[in-house]
Amino acid sequence: MPTIPKSKALNACSVQILNAIRANASSTYQERIPVATQENIREVGNAMMQYQAVQNEFIDALVNRIARVIITSKSYENPLRMFKKGMLEYGETIEEVFVNIAKAHQFDPEVAETEVFKREIPDVNAVFHRMNYQNFYKTTISNEQLRQAFLSAEGVSDLIARIVDSLYTGSEFDEFLCMKQLIVDAAQNGEMYPIHIPTPTAENAQAIVTTIKGISNKLEFMNSTYNAMGVLNFSKKPDQILIMDAEFSATVDVNVLAAAFNMSKAEFMGQQVLIDDFGALTGVVAALVDREWFMVFDNLQSFTENYNGQGLYWNYFYHVWKTFSTSPFSNAILFTTDAVAVNTVTVTPSTLTVKPGHTANFTAVVSGTGYPPKDVTWSITGNSSQGTTINNDGVLTLGNDEAGPTITVTATSVYDSGKKGTATVTVTSVYDSGKNGTATVTATSVYDSGKNGTATVTVG
Repeated sequence: MPTIPKSKALNACSVQILNAIRANASSTYQERIPVATQENIREVGNAMMQYQAVQNEFIDALVNRIARVIITSKSYENPLRMFKKGMLEYGETIEEVFVNIAKAHQFDPEVAETEVFKREIPDVNAVFHRMNYQNFYKTTISNEQLRQAFLSAEGVSDLIARIVDSLYTGSEFDEFLCMKQLIVDAAQNGEMYPIHIPTPTAENAQAIVTTIKGISNKLEFMNSTYNAMGVLNFSKKPDQILIMDAEFSATVDVNVLAAAFNMSKAEFMGQQVLIDDFGALTGVVAALVDREWFMVFDNLQSFTENYNGQGLYWNYFYHVWKTFSTSPFSNAILFTTDAVAVNTVTVTPSTLTVKPGHTANFTAVVSGTGYPPKDVTWSITGNSSQGTTINNDGVLTLGNDEAGPTITVTATSVYDSGKKGTATVTVTSVYDSGKNGTATVTATSVYDSGKNGTATVTVG
């Protein structure tokens, strides 16, 4: 199970840090480095700078035991931190399982006689979230920086702050960008349900909040519309998080939004996330997602070091491995000022010839404005065999007795049933007496290759 580390801050002064490192250091370190006081910090520094092995041990403890703990704590303080699931100590893949609700059956004693021992397999859906981010961040600590750390009472604390800020800022900013990109990718793939709203102004802010409240209320009830997998799911108010860009947040009063979620302002502050913008998404000003929609895990946080004797400096490498993904079972709504519409549904291939008993794969591309869902429903017309079917993935199977002669495959947009795309399938017989050709068969003696005989065969 993922675990979230407790937040820790560095409250110790330089003297306390020096003595804590010394207390846990090797006997050689303790022999060469005196106990630190406010008055002898420079003396401690002079003793340390005279012996390379002691310097290495000090820097290693400073980074691995102190800076690492602070950076790990800070990694749960980015603007989207509430969505992070925690640290996975083992494994690289997370399996997310969703079990659909059971179906109701009409009570009938006569039917029970024949069906009581029949199995009813649960409708179980599963997706896998895999580690997809492996980066490292690098910082350098020079001999000169180390020497300066012992010139003032707070020098060691300042050195730690520089190390932490360098590594943490780079890692946190990239994590924030990646989490925003998850929203962009989901929207562009049609995995967030879009709701059109007018361009926010002070005059229409109340109307926009009313729209958001209406959607928020609907999410509390079982519905298959608002998640990418189309499963029956719901999101209670405390599990709904509203993500807003800076301009939208400035236009809409927080008190009004809090009232829309039936919460006080203080309560609602924990249900909103403010970001600068939605990246490449045009027109998008807000998103309402279930708390479980983001699937973001830390897989590895590790430090390695290397001392460059020629250059007299230490290079520290902060390795960060993460899993960035979203749940297709959780509700996710997009609020956009662009008109939401499906323009075309294109089926590929558009024409195909298939024999009875064979299969063919079709794909559908839904294009439009406002990031409409890409899902379609498949149907066929013109078939003569009950064994001819098409499944939800667009795989057409012709029955062995299918006579055609043509079948129309139709993909209908789930978002707008008036938008469709079609393909034409021509059914051909395995044997067609109207089509034939000839072949010459030659038999040659193995003993005497000069002796052979021929025959003409009609193939059709």
